Order: sequence, then structure tokens, then C-alpha cells
Amino acid sequence: MRLFRLIKSALISGIITFTIVLVLYDFEHRCPKDTDSSVRVNTDSKSPYNQTRLENQDEKTNHLREMKLKRHSAKHVSPGIKETDRRILMYNRVPKSGSEAMTVFISKLSHLNHFDHHRSSVFNKRQLTKDEQRAFVLDVMRNKPPFAYDRHVYFTNFFQFNHPNPIYINTMRDPVEKVISRFFFWRVPGIPVFEELKAAGKVNISKTQWLKKDFEECVRSADPECSFITGKPYDLAIPYFCGHEEECTMLNNNAALQRAKMNVQRYYTVVGVLEEMNKTLEVLEGYIPHFFKGIFSLYTLKSEIQNRNSRKKMVSEEVKRILKKNLTMEYEFYEFIREKLHEQFKHLRLKN
Repeated sequence: MRLFRLIKSALISGIITFTIVLVLYDFEHRCPKDTDSSVRVNTDSKSPYNQTRLENQDEKTNHLREMKLKRHSAKHVSPGIKETDRRILMYNRVPKSGSEAMTVFISKLSHLNHFDHHRSSVFNKRQLTKDEQRAFVLDVMRNKPPFAYDRHVYFTNFFQFNHPNPIYINTMRDPVEKVISRFFFWRVPGIPVFEELKAAGKVNISKTQWLKKDFEECVRSADPECSFITGKPYDLAIPYFCGHEEECTMLNNNAALQRAKMNVQRYYTVVGVLEEMNKTLEVLEGYIPHFFKGIFSLYTLKSEIQNRNSRKKMVSEEVKRILKKNLTMEYEFYEFIREKLHEQFKHLRLKN
């Protein structure tokens, strides 16, 4: 009897041990350990279980890749920029501020970085009505991304017309130097500015007299072409960042200045400065690499720029001071842009 009890106890223990081993063996085979996350388990890929496992692993890999791309993109965007389609670059170029050089760079980079470059054939229509803004947005958005688009046009908020805004960039120049450059550029053979000014009633002299006009005398005599009066509309730099409203074109209008600053903070990734081209190029490449990677190697293309004006003459510091006195808010905006560029440049240098 005692022997029977011992045999029974040993048999029960054996059954229990066997059951535990069997369960563990089955669990081990159903859930094999993946000791190296970079190596997939070598099992039958046709098994429903393993298909699900492989799909989950692919989803995890794709998710990590997407997160990395998002982090990469985010570090190149200013905090205030919203509703931006990063596949589209918009350069609403300020005239006589290095814009021809920049479009040469963009054209060359389009081949290196695999995007299209579309140049508008409209040069003298900068301020648009609401309907014209809508048509402009539709004209831009009919292109297939990724692409860059450039045009002399005031800032347009694409979001108001149910489209995401592109990456906005621009370039600026010392306001007085810009005025001087434009005066002489208008007198380059083949530029039809005189006809446009005459049609608009802005000149009442012959073309020969207009072409022979001396810039310094133009400024000193308060000629309308060389005078800048507070409250009058002018096609200077601020409207290209402020927008199409009438107040944006009014000289020394504080509301226009503040709106231009706000739009730069909210919508512009980079605004370069012609007098600081090295910093401008480094910031463009650092903040928008998918469009501007390699731009430094193209800086030797200056010889290809067609807007160089050999007729431009030296202007005295006295005349420059006269002009500067009437462009106070243009200079305040210019210094605001320079400060922002310097901050971005320092940020890149610290990260590197």
C-alpha cells in the first residue's frame, strides 16, 4: 500500500512536469525570441502568424523612417510657419536686390536637386486684386511638385484661396542702393520702362531728355522720379512682404511695416541680404537643403548673370544721405531682415 502511494505520487509529479515542459515547448515555438531587431525570425513566411509579424515589423520600420523625415524637415522651418507645402518654393523676388543672381542659382540647382523651376513671364504686374491673386495661386498650383516658382509679385497668402502656402523666400538690399540701381537699370537699352511711365502719366519729357537725366541732379532738384514722400505709393521692398492692400505701398506707413514683419515671421523661411551673400547662401542651404543643397559651389556663376549694368555711376554720400532721410521705415525693415538672417546664421553655426 505504501509502495502504491509512492508510485502514484511519482506518476502524478511526472505528468505535471511533462505538461509544463510541453506547454513551454509549445509557447517557445509559437513565440520565438528575436534576439537581434535587425534580423527577422527564420520561419515559414507563408504562416499567417509570421505574415502578421513581418507586416508589423515593416510598419514599425516605416513609422521610424517617417518620424526621422519629420524631424529633419522640422529643423529647417521657422516656428511661426504654418500650412506649408514643403515641396513648393516661392521666390516673390524684390527687384534690384540680387534677384537675377538668385534665379540663376535656382535654375542650376533644379537639375542638381531634382525639382522643376518655373519663371513667370509677367514682370510688371506686382499688385493684384483678389481675383488676380486667385488666378495667380491657381497658376502656381497647377504645376507638379516639387518645383520652384519666381515672379516679381507682392506677398500672396495661398491659404486664403484654399491652398497651403509654399516655402517663401526673398532677398533684400540696402534701400538707397536699390533706388540707385533701379534708376540706372531703367535706362538700359531694351527696357520699356519709359513707355510705361509715359502711359501712366508719370513723365512729361521726351525719351532723349529722360535718358540723359543725371541722378544726383534728379535727387537734389526733388524730381518726382527721385523723390520719396511719406504717404505716397511706391514699389519699394515692404509691399513684397506686406501684401496687395493699398496701405502696403504707402511710404513710411507703420501698419504696412508691422504687417511685413509679421508675414516674414509667419511665412518666410529665409530672407537673404545682398550685402551679406555668403551668410544668405549658407542659411538657404541649411534651412532648405532639399532645394538649396550645393548652392555654395554655384557662387562662381556670377559671370552668367545678365542684369549687370555697366551704365551705373558713382553716387556721392551727400545724395545718399538725402535719399536715406526719406526711407526711414524701409531701413527699419531692412535692419529687421538683417537681424533675422544673423540669428539664423548663428543658429546653424552653433548646431554644427
